[in-house]
Amino acid sequence: MTLRRRALLLAAAAAPAGAHPGARAAGLGCPNIGGSGEVNLVGNSFPAVAHIAAIAEGCARPGFKVVFKLTPQARIETEQAFGAAGRSPFDAAVVSMAVFANLYARRQLQPLSDLVQKFGPRYRLEEKMLVRVDGEVMAIAFMQNTQNLYYRADLFARHRLAVPTDYAQMVQAAAVLQRQEPSITFPIAQGFAKGFDGGTEFTNILASLGGRFFQPGGALPAFNGAEGVQAIGIMRSLMPYMTPNLLASNADDVVNQFQQGKAAMGVLWASRASRMDDAAASRVVGQMQFAAAPAARPGGRSAAHLWWDAMVLPRNNPRQREATFHVLMEGLSEAAVKSGNDLGIWVRSVYDPGRFGTGVGLAQKAGAPVWPSEPFFSLAHAEVGKLLPEALAGERAPQAVLDAAAAAYLRSATEKGFVRRGAGA
Repeated sequence: MTLRRRALLLAAAAAPAGAHPGARAAGLGCPNIGGSGEVNLVGNSFPAVAHIAAIAEGCARPGFKVVFKLTPQARIETEQAFGAAGRSPFDAAVVSMAVFANLYARRQLQPLSDLVQKFGPRYRLEEKMLVRVDGEVMAIAFMQNTQNLYYRADLFARHRLAVPTDYAQMVQAAAVLQRQEPSITFPIAQGFAKGFDGGTEFTNILASLGGRFFQPGGALPAFNGAEGVQAIGIMRSLMPYMTPNLLASNADDVVNQFQQGKAAMGVLWASRASRMDDAAASRVVGQMQFAAAPAARPGGRSAAHLWWDAMVLPRNNPRQREATFHVLMEGLSEAAVKSGNDLGIWVRSVYDPGRFGTGVGLAQKAGAPVWPSEPFFSLAHAEVGKLLPEALAGERAPQAVLDAAAAAYLRSATEKGFVRRGAGA
């Protein structure tokens, strides 16, 4: 699989935008859409996608309905819909590059090359937005993402704390805040929830330690080596400074802890940054700043990965292709990016990075790699995320948990043909 993801993640967004951060999505218009019927879309609920959804739903008119479902379960619902034996209930979905790799490996995505060729010039699609695999356009990327360190600049200044560049420094700063800052009970908020969130933190820290998920040249597991055990140890070192509900804390919970002023720092998606200054929900407007995610060890590279998010169409729903594409392109247009400039780290060249748009650049500078794209990676990631809470809670030794995850991954990878039967036994 040859993805143009590195070009997407490393492209500079240099052109001036003349953006209007508070502009309403309504009124941009959808003059290119004809036909009738219904278009159903799904995506995760964060500011940039909510902005796109508002524009897409604004394309509805009598006889033509557009429904954009925003849900924290978007990944699960997309994989179920795109893998269904019957027709997918969704005509398109917003996916991360990790979900894209899974769907493509399962042959569940519909090529978009013909639609891009026919309508691309009308929507001024840029080459860096086109995710090509073996020459076929399989997705339209619209934003970049990574995980950053969020920290309360006011509290760090009050206690004369340096911004942590590694996890040991983060623990030291948390200890000071726990002792000396009465407004903060649990200094650190981070996504350690069972499944995707915890598995992703493990992946970030393992990579920062120089560890590998797989043995070189194949799909045999290596994440249960010494670096894997060490990664769990680093995660456990944060736990005394986190909420007792940390094993249920996903990205949405972390946002809430920050917005309510309950936590002073933690690693969170750059795409959530604008929520810190949402006056309707946040008590820390103007107080949260952003830095590269800490390294797992002093002098190491940032414990984060570079991502993109994109629009894809399912292979099992060939109807309404053109209408769906037009609705999506209205939501990804230059006007849409300008009106929602500060809501994400957009791929389009009209994007003008501001206060909330520094995330990817910070991660690149700190050495964050691109998220793994092996078609079997999601199997390993899922097994780690499933069992990791047992190690974090102290129910089983880290080595035992990782060995169990590796064994479960091997069974799954063997069944799917990624590992030869008997290998690694």
